[in-house]
Amino acid sequence: MRPILFFISISSLLLLSACSSEPQERTGESIYYQSCFSCHERGHGGAPIRGNMEQWQSRLDKGQEIIMTNMVEGYKGMPPKGACFDCSDADLQMALDFMLLPKE
Repeated sequence: MRPILFFISISSLLLLSACSSEPQERTGESIYYQSCFSCHERGHGGAPIRGNMEQWQSRLDKGQEIIMTNMVEGYKGMPPKGACFDCSDADLQMALDFMLLPKE
């Protein structure tokens, strides 16, 4: 009987330690890899490739407000919010800022 209680106790502690009261801080990079990577890393469906300013320039010429509207509402093949439905506008802006950084 003791090994079973020991196993249950250890299992309970492991499960509880996995719970965190603090949500992880989001970054533009983490949002990108969660929701944007599959299209913007390779240019799938005409999506501008991350860090390729030549591809982004025509969009930037229209203004970041238009880009943000397209991100929130969806544009052509891109779903609203890039399928990051729990992303705030600030989260989407961070993802956009990350996509505009030059690749290392």
